[in-house]
This record gives sequence, structure tokens and C-alpha cells, in this order.
Amino acid sequence: MSTLKNRKVLWGAVRMFAAVAVMSLFMVVRAQAAIICLDPGHGGAGTSGAGALYPPYMEKQLNYAVASQVKSELEAAGHTVYMTRNGDVSLGLDQRAAYAKSVNADLLISIHFNSSGAHDKFGSEVWTSMFGGHRTTGYALGNSVLSQLTGLGFASKGVKTKLGNSGDYYGIIRHGVSFGIPTIIIEHCFMDNPIDRAIMESKGLPALAHADAVGIGNYISSVGGVVPKSDPVVFAEGTTAAGGAGAAAASDPFKTKYGFPKDASGNVTYTDGSGGTAVFTAAEWNKLLGLWNYTGDPEAFLKQQSAADLKTLASR
Repeated sequence: MSTLKNRKVLWGAVRMFAAVAVMSLFMVVRAQAAIICLDPGHGGAGTSGAGALYPPYMEKQLNYAVASQVKSELEAAGHTVYMTRNGDVSLGLDQRAAYAKSVNADLLISIHFNSSGAHDKFGSEVWTSMFGGHRTTGYALGNSVLSQLTGLGFASKGVKTKLGNSGDYYGIIRHGVSFGIPTIIIEHCFMDNPIDRAIMESKGLPALAHADAVGIGNYISSVGGVVPKSDPVVFAEGTTAAGGAGAAAASDPFKTKYGFPKDASGNVTYTDGSGGTAVFTAAEWNKLLGLWNYTGDPEAFLKQQSAADLKTLASR
């Protein structure tokens, strides 16, 4: 009788332990869960919305196949995942970002493949915003994904930024961050390059999708499932981020266009809007100008950054 009683007590303890373990696992998954919006780039009837074309490959098809598997894997890991398009449909970049906002996405991740006219470019790269917390999040997320893609054999071309005349150059990033959603573009490889294509074909699209899912999941785990919120970054379409105040200073060799002092060696003393100050060597300042050289007025964009952020950029 005592043996039967002991068995009942033992099984009760086992069931309680199992229940606690399941609940603990559930809490961990919930604590690390995020809302992710995947954007399979391009789409639309025929070749008009195909994106990059290199027979037999059509970028829109590769993008959708990879995004669909990434969605499945992230959902299996406990995340909530949406896709901007389900099927071969055409969407504007603003519509894609607005959809991500409508589902309260923590991240907007646009899936792409690359090609080049001379077929001589290769490697994986990630694009993100130039601005504030969006850059910080995009840099960390992008590197997490790239670390997985390089494991497949692709060369890493790094996390990059590019500015246009109305903020971030790439529309999906510009519109995403205008809603306060950290946004990146993953360019998996150059499908027209023989080296990249050989890796893509030998590993298969499922391996590339798995690399994305692991990289995204690892980043979310690294922040405890709470993706840092970033303020919206909004510039009017077709305009630069700042006016031309201080343009007369351009003729003064000891001032920049916007009035920051230079010494005889070309070193620039920069003061941001909050009073933060940093000194940049001529080489560092030229490097920073190069990051915004697509805008036609790079100092207008430099003027919007904090001294600390510019120091970080100059050191990379």
C-alpha cells in the first residue's frame, strides 16, 4: 500500500515538474517573440515586376520562395510573421511599409537577390537606414544575418547605407523608418555571378532561407525579444533634410559649408543640435562626406547627426 502511495506521489511530482517546464518554455518563447514583416521584393505580372533577371532566374520568384520559408521557420520559433505580398502582385514601396505599420511590426525585412551589368560583382550585403536608432538596429540585425550567409560560402560585403535626395536612398527603407520601423534589405547574392550562383545552386534556396531565419532569430534573442523602438524619420519626397543656411561659408577655407570651424590642417570641430562636440580629422570628415555623396549636399545630412553618431561612423 505504501508502495502504491509512493508511486502516486512520484507521478504527481513528475506531472508537476513537466507542467512547470512547459510553462517556463512557453514564457521564454513569449518573452523572445517579435512581430516581423517580411517583404518579398518586386512582384507583378510578367517581367515588369520581375526585379533582376538572369535566365532561368527571376528575382521576384526567388524572393517569394525564400520569404515564405523564412516565415514558416520564424513562426515555428514562436514569432508572429506577416508578408507584404502573398502571391505575384505589384505593390508600391509605401504600401509595403504601410502594411508593416498596420500589423504593428517590430522589424521590416525586405528579401532580394542581386545582379550586375558586367556580371562581376559578388557577395551578400545588407542595406539599412543612415539615421539614429534605425542604423543601430539595422547594423546589428544585418550582421547577424550576414554571419549566417557567409557560413554558406558567400562573401560578406557588409551592412551598408546610402542616402538620396529625400532621406535614405532605398524607398522601402525610407518609408519603413518614416513609420518608426527599423528596416533592412537583404541582398543574398549576385545570381548572375558564377561564384555566387554556384553556391546558391549547390546549397539551395532552403539553405539561404534558413540562414535568414537563424540570423533574424539570433538578433531577436540578443535583445530579449524587445526590438528597440526608434523615432520616425520623415523627409519630404524630393527634398534634402536641411536647407542651405550658411552657404556663404563655403568660400571660407576655415569653415565648412554650415559654419563648423576648420583648422589649418583641415580638422573640423563639429557641434550638434544638442551641444555635443567632436573633432574630426580631415580624412575622417571626407569619409563622412562620402557616405552622403549621393545627395548632392552631404553636409546637410551630416548636420542632422549627433556628434557621437558621427564619431562612430568615422571609426568604422
